[in-house]
Amino acid sequence: MTYPTLKISIKIGIAAALAIILFQVSNILLVYKYFKFDYYITAVAVLFLIAGFFISKYKRTDQKKDTTENLLLTLTSKESAILQMIAEGKSNKEIASINFVEVSTIKTHINNIYTKLGLQNRREAILYYREKL
Repeated sequence: MTYPTLKISIKIGIAAALAIILFQVSNILLVYKYFKFDYYITAVAVLFLIAGFFISKYKRTDQKKDTTENLLLTLTSKESAILQMIAEGKSNKEIASINFVEVSTIKTHINNIYTKLGLQNRREAILYYREKL
């Protein structure tokens, strides 16, 4: 288990323990005689829903920060090298001859680069590369 997963598991365990303690306290105070068991289940479900909402919101903001900063790190070494050659102004044919592969292979790599970085064309790729480095 990774550290963030362990943290979330501990939080869920603590929340479950608190729910059990809440049930035991309500049993001691004899409150359960005044309310139906369904209401307790509903209250616990709502509490877990609210807790899940806040946990997911916190998790989502962390992931957005990581993805915007590390998009270039998602590229393979070959894709990074190809992006660098594109930024240098080399054509697909030149890049293919340097790497001893077919032009179609280079086009596949370029399409993968566009997808990973969220780009549409070569000009955007050049601008993105120069901006990030």
